[in-house]
Amino acid sequence: MSQPDNRSSMRALMLLNPRLRYHRASIEHPEHIPLSGGAVIVSNHGRLVFDSFLLLRLLLQSRGRLARLMADHMWFKLPFTPRIFTDAGAVDGTRENALQLLEQGELVFTYPGGVREIFGGRFGHEHLDWEGRYGFALVAIRAGVPVIPIVGMGVNNGLVFLSSGRMLGALTYRGVFRLGAAYADYRNPLAIGLLPLPLLMSMVVALPLPCKLTYIVGEPLSPPRPVPGESEQQLAARFAGEAEAAMRTLVSRHGNAS
Repeated sequence: MSQPDNRSSMRALMLLNPRLRYHRASIEHPEHIPLSGGAVIVSNHGRLVFDSFLLLRLLLQSRGRLARLMADHMWFKLPFTPRIFTDAGAVDGTRENALQLLEQGELVFTYPGGVREIFGGRFGHEHLDWEGRYGFALVAIRAGVPVIPIVGMGVNNGLVFLSSGRMLGALTYRGVFRLGAAYADYRNPLAIGLLPLPLLMSMVVALPLPCKLTYIVGEPLSPPRPVPGESEQQLAARFAGEAEAAMRTLVSRHGNAS
């Protein structure tokens, strides 16, 4: 799997989300990201769904490395988005793709909580929901690389949800986009940001409030050794729990837990 040119990727990242200064986005302790070698970067997913591209820009600027976003399959099925996502370094978020990139010594970036974490949180609070989500830990164990937690502070401060989005989500993702039963839990809430005007696909098209975003990079976590009789899945679940605990510690120190 080829690696995009950093300049081309920076341009794509800026097009996907140009609001770095608008959100006064900053990163703390980027030195925890290694200058070489593979690692799995994990973070909390929030209402600013495209803030991932701001974090990727900050990582590229501070460490000179492009972290490869494990993007939702949807973005590679819709018209117009596959090219720019690929230019930004994103790949279809499968375990096979993640392992291949890690074997090449690249950084892999994923949100274990997914959309469930987005819609389970409250405005103004950092939210984690990683129950049963240990695929990232399994990949890290198999590749023999560390997991690096990054907490995004303020990622739930930009949009106010006015509806649950369940009905619009079913209409949008399963009706209009025809994405199938795998997207049954995806929602499309009416939301308002800087302008008090709820729009369809608000999370993508609305201008969010100018909330400050700060990304705190935690220390790398090495995969644990298995105990006698422990299966690979059990080991991965234990490692995922350690990563989640590290994330919660960062939130308690720097953020506002939900």
